[in-house]
Amino acid sequence: MPSSKGALSFSGLVDRLVSLSAIPEERVEEAFPASINFARHVARLFREDRLFDILPRLETQLQIVRRFSPPVRPALDPYTSTQIGVFSKLFDDYEIGHFLGYPECCMRSFAEDIRYSIDGDHIRELERSGMKAFVTTAGFIPCSVFCKEAQNRGLLSFVEPSEIANLRAIEKETAAKLPHFHPEYREHYFEIKSL
Repeated sequence: MPSSKGALSFSGLVDRLVSLSAIPEERVEEAFPASINFARHVARLFREDRLFDILPRLETQLQIVRRFSPPVRPALDPYTSTQIGVFSKLFDDYEIGHFLGYPECCMRSFAEDIRYSIDGDHIRELERSGMKAFVTTAGFIPCSVFCKEAQNRGLLSFVEPSEIANLRAIEKETAAKLPHFHPEYREHYFEIKSL
């Protein structure tokens, strides 16, 4: 079965993190020009052996994602996100967004328009689209449900209501195989909105 946009997007994110586990310090700036400080931080944590348990967790989540092949990338394992500093306020939204592969227009909407969740404008767009449901990576807020760049990057997709069960199965299996203590993401790796 060919890989979905969601599986390819997740695999790319895992590749970025794995590369930081072995990259020489002097190459971080060249390899991650849009997220230099965050990438240096993660690379340093790997060098200090403070992320020793991250790579096996990433591999487990990657196997699940490849098996289910979702149209949208699930959120990164919350334990991994916490350990590498995604939720800390040490780095600005753009730096984290660039590292996670978010489109510039969506980062701007999030940071400058203060859109921290799927809102009424997104729902009105869904109603006008003629589609019944859309899904995004949990934690990712698109500038619009029609954002082509987010769709191309596997961060947003319109889905049929029948596809939602597959997404929930991914969430359930991921939560079972990768336990963590983050209160917001128990079994919440996708943001799904339906009419």
